[in-house]
Amino acid sequence: MTFAGAPLPSATVDCWEDTRGEPQWQARVLTRTGPMAESGELSGRLADGRVLSGPALVADQQVGPGSRRETLVVFHGSGALRGL
Repeated sequence: MTFAGAPLPSATVDCWEDTRGEPQWQARVLTRTGPMAESGELSGRLADGRVLSGPALVADQQVGPGSRRETLVVFHGSGALRGL
């Protein structure tokens, strides 16, 4: 997975339609380094080999406790993900 060109570990992605019927999606990544940009292109490869991508915003970042300092980064995108 990459965000704004920066590599990130694997992510969990959820897709849904809002009350207007518009596609929305969210991706969550647990990483030791947060993204450098606030918005950019999120892309990655699914287990079945398909490549997904779409414009995303960093919606939330939560730094965990302890020496590992892992950060949960939540991305939000509007519109259909390309590749689905």
